[in-house]
Amino acid sequence: MNNNVLNFYLLANKLKDVVRTGWGEVKISSDRIESVADHVYGCLVLAIALDSENNLGLDMLKVFKMITVKELEKINLDKEFTPRDYPTKEERDAAARATVLKITEGLIKGQELVDLVDEYSKKETAEAKFVYQLTKIESDIQAKLYDLKGEFSLEAAKADAEYYPEDIKAEVLPQINNASDGWILYDRRYYTDDVFKSLSEDIQKLNK
Repeated sequence: MNNNVLNFYLLANKLKDVVRTGWGEVKISSDRIESVADHVYGCLVLAIALDSENNLGLDMLKVFKMITVKELEKINLDKEFTPRDYPTKEERDAAARATVLKITEGLIKGQELVDLVDEYSKKETAEAKFVYQLTKIESDIQAKLYDLKGEFSLEAAKADAEYYPEDIKAEVLPQINNASDGWILYDRRYYTDDVFKSLSEDIQKLNK
């Protein structure tokens, strides 16, 4: 039993060393770039705060597990996929499931974790929809933090926007007045819940 626990932990622990590729693409100048494990922590903390301040009506234990296991697919990646080199959804979902199956092998509740990955991929339940929006907006907050620290340049942000689909680029590019605006405005189209729409607007208003 302990072998299963340690094997799962040691594999999952690799997320501490997987740097989030998007920050490298926009040339964030921080000495320490956010890892996937940092992102998981940020999402968990943000979920706790949102649950505190809103009547979400969600199974928060499921939410916390889903936030964590959905990122386990990245332990075998040299880098995290971004919109610049994103595989098809089908390829991504299949790879994610295969990786989580391997990591959870032997765990008594391993199938439960695999099922959560499948649930997230379908994005049909309230919890899956919440986690999807949560992971987007946590990245927007991080972009804003890099921006406020002077580690995200406006020039790099506008260069990044050139990779957006043409219709989105035409809409977003003229509105990029601060480096983080591109990320925030690009992701805003994903927010179907008022909780996230409101939070997105407030994130963009943050200043020094």
